[in-house]
Amino acid sequence: MSEIKFGERIRTVRKNAGCSQKEFCSLLDIPQSTLSAYETDRMQPTVATLINIATRFNVSMDWLCGIEKNVPSFGTMGEALSAVYDLAEIEGLKIDFTVNDRLPDDTETDTEKWFAQMTVYGNDSANPNNADFCNGIRQISDNISDLESYSISTETYQAEKERMRGYYSSPISKKDFPELTREERQVKHIEWVKQHLDEK
Repeated sequence: MSEIKFGERIRTVRKNAGCSQKEFCSLLDIPQSTLSAYETDRMQPTVATLINIATRFNVSMDWLCGIEKNVPSFGTMGEALSAVYDLAEIEGLKIDFTVNDRLPDDTETDTEKWFAQMTVYGNDSANPNNADFCNGIRQISDNISDLESYSISTETYQAEKERMRGYYSSPISKKDFPELTREERQVKHIEWVKQHLDEK
């Protein structure tokens, strides 16, 4: 049986987390030289290190050890929905959410369906990240369609995912939601309501 190569998998976890080697080492409490040795397969990680990586970065031990093929992005639906919160909190990205759950007689028909939708307008000049997001979504849609229609291999699909990660590498920041008193929130809420009523 061939020796397990952990380097590529550990590097994938680190890059998916958006960490430099220094940041990753700080989180794992290991020297940078050790991580470098792991990533180049000059040294194998200890079981304790593998457990630490799996726990902190929500990947399975099976995947880290090469038994499972695909990198799990989310372990639970709650984690997937948490990622939607993260998207909604990106500065310069505006997502409009629509939930259609009020159906006549609570019954779905061919024309009335229960759905949730996220819309991002690419030409929204007030939110400069919208254009990149829309372009990226178009590429993702094309790649998924190509994969599902067997036009491309899973290897090509994974390569496209990595290429996109590198292409859209401009940093993003989180929206700043200031801490307000109850009274300040009420004033801001009234201003918000008036503004949105005027827009209608």
